[in-house]
Amino acid sequence: MGFWKRLFSRKAKKRITPRLKGDFITFAVKCDKCGEEIRINVNRRTDIQSLYAEAGEKGAAYTLRKEILGRKCPNLINITVDFDRSYRILSRNISGGKFIPSEEETG
Repeated sequence: MGFWKRLFSRKAKKRITPRLKGDFITFAVKCDKCGEEIRINVNRRTDIQSLYAEAGEKGAAYTLRKEILGRKCPNLINITVDFDRSYRILSRNISGGKFIPSEEETG
């Protein structure tokens, strides 16, 4: 198989997709005002901030602060999520809405 054929073949594109899915964390929220359900994908590499703690200090390693705006109303939803080093959620807070289970969590 030639270089160009491998570059543009569907097999090459399918191999890249699973790796990219691993870089995103999905959150689903519901607006308190209008009830709109909003699903967002957070990029672990660009959206999440590192918390620089002293060696051996316990607590969160990463944090996310995100403002979410739906399509139906101008209500702003703010979320703050703390993660450990394995990107497991330690705590999460929301104002202007509530967290709902995303499709990945339910099935």
